[in-house]
Amino acid sequence: MSNAVVTGIGIIASNGANKEHFFETIINGQTGLKKSGIFDELHIKSTSIAGEVDEAYLTYQDQIGIEEKSILMAYQAIDEALHDSKINKSEIENLGMKCGLSVSTSISGNLNTMKHIKSKHNNTNTNPEWLVNVPNYTRKVARFCKVSGATYTTVSACAAGTAGVGIAIDQIRNGNLDVVLVVGMDMLADISVAGFHSLESMSVNGCSPFDKNRDGTSLGEGAAAFIVESKEHAMMRNAHIYGELLGYGLSNDAYHITSPDPEGSGAIRAMNMALKEAQLTPQDIDYINVHGTATELNDVMEAKAITDLMEVASPDVLISSTKAVTGHCLGAAGSVEMAVILMALDRNIVPLTAKLVNVANEFGELKLVHGKSIEKEIKYAMSNSFAFSGNAASVIVGKFN
Repeated sequence: MSNAVVTGIGIIASNGANKEHFFETIINGQTGLKKSGIFDELHIKSTSIAGEVDEAYLTYQDQIGIEEKSILMAYQAIDEALHDSKINKSEIENLGMKCGLSVSTSISGNLNTMKHIKSKHNNTNTNPEWLVNVPNYTRKVARFCKVSGATYTTVSACAAGTAGVGIAIDQIRNGNLDVVLVVGMDMLADISVAGFHSLESMSVNGCSPFDKNRDGTSLGEGAAAFIVESKEHAMMRNAHIYGELLGYGLSNDAYHITSPDPEGSGAIRAMNMALKEAQLTPQDIDYINVHGTATELNDVMEAKAITDLMEVASPDVLISSTKAVTGHCLGAAGSVEMAVILMALDRNIVPLTAKLVNVANEFGELKLVHGKSIEKEIKYAMSNSFAFSGNAASVIVGKFN
């Protein structure tokens, strides 16, 4: 059994066109949230703030309007991850059945659905291929990467990105694959914006997790890609290893379609499973990048779950949410935050929670990083993704020795 390691990272989000730009804004708390025109198009007046990726960030300018934005962002992130890992598509192709793909999303393909609905509403011609092509994004990504091995698609709401990493861990450990391309992608779309608006859960001025004045989340978009390899395969190539994927956990609290179990049952089970797989105790974790959506219910639930997990009054683990910088990227959130913990671990710096000014009283027991990022050696980091319909996922990364 071989452990899985990460040798390449690629990312595009509202706060960065590549991994270096992205991480610089993360550790400096420079938000990518800004006014987005999608709210005006939908006649939504309650807010206009979102983490929208500027078209100037997109490499594949010639395909804007032809391909869905989530696909273009995925292509760009994959290109960067491959370059970062010093592996090319010809080598991916030559690996044949020993290289696989794990794609995570929540709403990719939705653009075609909306085109169909709007055409019906306006009594204009529709194209049946719009609906036929809704689930085509995984095929397109596989063809782009030249992957011919096992291909997986994870759509477990906002836990999808983290769950998709778990697939790669299993495939490497079981010896089925030597390399897995992992990518999470989602774009701002009518359905998600309208849905969160109907829930009255979006912030007016931009989300501020754990702050006493927080008033909801802010939607974002982006894509993050990783080259995951068996440790032996990576060492044979003398590749730079960002971290070792030690364990993951998945659960479902089956509590409510949008609200988490206030007791944090699903979150605790997911974190415990990840710790058991990694053969670690809660006190071994140095840093947790929390789901931290800045909604009333999520922040309280996650804080309770972590303190209950630690079983101590003041857990030593450092905690931050990076959604005040990136926005909530839905199915790509876990992927975006996976990039955060990998780079934090690789560079020994714990990112701050941007926009956190006044910590709410109920979070006083947590060591929330705010004000500025902290330089500190990180041996083990965890990323949490707690989603609608009770989906929960956690992953643990360790420093490679």
